[in-house]
Amino acid sequence: MIHSIKHRVLLGAVLCCLLIAGPARSSPQDTWTVNFNNTDINELIKFVADATGKTIIVDPKVKGQVDVVSQRPLTTPQLYDLFLSILTVHGYVAVESGGVVKVIDEKAARTQASDVSAKETNAGYITHVIQLENIAAAKLIPVLRPLVPQQAHLAAYAPSNAIIITDTGDNIRRIRQIIEQIDTAAVEETNIIRLKHASADEVVNLINRLEQQRRSGGAATADAGQEGFSIAADKRTNSVLINGDEVQRARLKTMVRYLDVPLQESGNATVIYLEYASAVDVAEVLGRVLSNISRLEADKTKETTAKTSAVVEADEATNALIVTADPDVMKTIQAVVAKLDIRRAQVLVEAILVEVKNIDSKQLGVEWLFADDNGVYGSNSNADGVLGAVTGGLLGGDGVAGAAAALAGNPGGALGVGRVNSNGFSFNMLLRALQEDTDTNILSTPSLLTLDNNEASIVVGQEVPFKTGSYTNTGGGTTPLNPFETIERRDVGITLKVTPQINEGDSIVMEIVQEVSDVTDSTLASDVITNKREITTTVLSDNGETIVLGGLIQDSLKEGVRKVPLLGDIPWLGRLFRSSGTNLEKTNLMVFIRPTIVRDRKVLRGASAAKYEYMRDQQLRGRDDGVDLMPDDVMPVLPAWQEQIRYLEKLRSNTYDSR
Repeated sequence: MIHSIKHRVLLGAVLCCLLIAGPARSSPQDTWTVNFNNTDINELIKFVADATGKTIIVDPKVKGQVDVVSQRPLTTPQLYDLFLSILTVHGYVAVESGGVVKVIDEKAARTQASDVSAKETNAGYITHVIQLENIAAAKLIPVLRPLVPQQAHLAAYAPSNAIIITDTGDNIRRIRQIIEQIDTAAVEETNIIRLKHASADEVVNLINRLEQQRRSGGAATADAGQEGFSIAADKRTNSVLINGDEVQRARLKTMVRYLDVPLQESGNATVIYLEYASAVDVAEVLGRVLSNISRLEADKTKETTAKTSAVVEADEATNALIVTADPDVMKTIQAVVAKLDIRRAQVLVEAILVEVKNIDSKQLGVEWLFADDNGVYGSNSNADGVLGAVTGGLLGGDGVAGAAAALAGNPGGALGVGRVNSNGFSFNMLLRALQEDTDTNILSTPSLLTLDNNEASIVVGQEVPFKTGSYTNTGGGTTPLNPFETIERRDVGITLKVTPQINEGDSIVMEIVQEVSDVTDSTLASDVITNKREITTTVLSDNGETIVLGGLIQDSLKEGVRKVPLLGDIPWLGRLFRSSGTNLEKTNLMVFIRPTIVRDRKVLRGASAAKYEYMRDQQLRGRDDGVDLMPDDVMPVLPAWQEQIRYLEKLRSNTYDSR
C-alpha cells in the first residue's frame, strides 16, 4: 500500500507502455509512506513518475519484483533518491538528459547521453567533471579506479587537470569526497633545469612577469610566492631552479623548454655542431659539393669561371662546422649536413677457426755397428745419430752412464747389446720401436666491432724476429770489423681484418683477410720456419648468419723402408738389416664468420653483456677450481653486468639535467 498525508492512493497495475509521465509535479512538501511487497518494478516506476512529475522512459528489458518498506514519511526528493537506490540494487540506473529520465541496464548506461555537471546533483546516472588543484589527474586515476563500478567511466584530461567520471549520483558524491581529502597541497620539490640557448636571468624575469599578469588580470602587482611556487636563476651554471608542487613545476617546465630554443641567426656565418660525423671529413665532402654547385651555376650562366658561393671550415676542438654562405646556399648546406650527421650502424664480426689434427706414426728397425783391429768394420744405421751417440758413450769410458745419456733423448723404446774391446773385436746392436699418436684440437674465436665502411683489424700473437741480411767489414785484414745483422719483426699468430658494408635488406658485404700462423722448430732450415694459413676474400652475408669462408681437409700417408740390398729381403732374418716406418696425418681446418648489425644502443648492450658475462663466468670457474693458496676475495673478478650498468647510470644521473 502507498499512503500520503493528502490521502493519495496509487493502485497497482501492469505497466503496458514504455513512456510514463506524471500529469502534474507534486509539491516538495508532500510526504509519502512507501510499502511494496513483491510488486512489479514497472508499477514502482509509474508511481515515482506520478509523485515527482518526471517523464520516464523505460527500457523493455527492465523487469523484476521489488520489496520496499518505509517506516517514516518521505518527501518528494527523498522518494526519488529511494527510487534511484532501488534501481541500483536491481542492476538498473536512471539516466537524465534534457528533462527526460531513461531507466536502462547499468551496463549500457555509460554509452547513453547524460547531463554533464561540475556540481553535485541527485540525478541518477550523470557525467561529472571534477577539477583538481594540486595533484596531476593522470596519477589519481589508478587510485580511484578500484573504487568505482566496472561499468562506470573514469578518465583524466591533462590539459585542464580534470577528472571525468560517469556514474550514479551517489557514487560520484563519494568519489568527490575522496578527492577532496587527497587533493591537498602537494609535497614541494625543487627541479634544476640547465639552459642551452637562453639566459637564465631573462627566462626567470619573463616567467615572473607573465605569472604576475595572469594572477592579477593584467596589473603586475601580485606576489609570485602566493601561487605556491618559486623560480630563481643561477648565473654561474645558467640554470633555472623551480620549487613547488607537481602541477606547478610541470607547467613551469613547459614554459622554460619553450623559451630555451636557439635564436634565428642573422648574417652569412653560422656554426653547426655535429653529433656523430667528423667535422674534418664533412668539411671535405662539403667542399667538393660546393665546387660542383659553383661549376653547375657557371654552366648555366655561360661563364668561364665558377664563383665560390660558400666557405666551410672545420673546428676539430668542438667538432663543429663554420659555414659562411648566402641564406639560400646556407639552407642547402644545412640540409646536406643533417643527412650526413647521422648515427652510423656498426657491425660485430665474430670469426671461428677450428683446426683438428690427428697424427699416427709407427717405426721399427734394427741398427748395428762393428769394427776390429784388423781394419774390418761395417754398419746398418738410420743416420739419425742415435747409434753413433750410444757407441761413442761406450767408447768414451763412461760405460752404462754414457749409453744412458745417449738414449735419454731418443723417443720410443730401445734395446741393445754391445761389447767394446780395445785389443780385439767390438760391436754394438740397437733395436728401436716407436708408436706415436697425436691429437690436436684448436679453437679460436676472434671478434671485433667496427663502423659501417670502416676497416678494423685484430692481431693476437707475437712479433717474431726474422733475419733479413748481414754485413761484415774486415778492413783489409782477417779480423771482422763492425759486424751486424738486419732484423725484421713480423706478427705471428691470429690476424683478422674486416671492412663491412651494410646494404639494403640487412645484407652485409665484407672484405676479409684471415691469417693464422705459427712458428715451427726445424733443424733442417737455416732460420725460423712459420706455418701460415690465410684467406683473402669478399663475401655477402645476411645479418646474424654464420657462413664458412674456407677450409682444408687433408689426409697424408707416408711409408718408408730403409734396408741393406738383398739382405733386407731375407724372410725373418732380413729384419736385422731393415728399418720401416709409417706416418698417417689427418688435418681438418675450417674458418667460419658471423656478422651482426648493431644499429642501436640496445643491441650493442646485449652483445657486450654476453661477452662480459662469459668472461666473468670463466673467472668464477677458475677461482672455484683453483688451488686454495689465496683467499677468494683477493682474486680479481669482474663485477656483475647489471651492477656495472646501475653504477654507470648512477654516475650519469648525478650530472643529468632534470627537465
